[in-house]
Amino acid sequence: MKELDLHGVRHEEVDRLVENFILLNRLPVRIITGNSQRMMDLVKEVIERHRFRWEHTLPNWGAMVITDISPKL
Repeated sequence: MKELDLHGVRHEEVDRLVENFILLNRLPVRIITGNSQRMMDLVKEVIERHRFRWEHTLPNWGAMVITDISPKL
């Protein structure tokens, strides 16, 4: 599974990096956000905009696994 580690990435760069990573790689992928709630929120915005499913990788709340596209409602 491919990983994108966002440690050291500026908040204003997150949208572009996450979007490109998710769309250009085969799912599932893991995004490491660290424990920053702001970073998690920025990543969730991108994931939800593209209607992907995600989950935290327990016990590490600082990483998210994007699995597939959510069914349309």
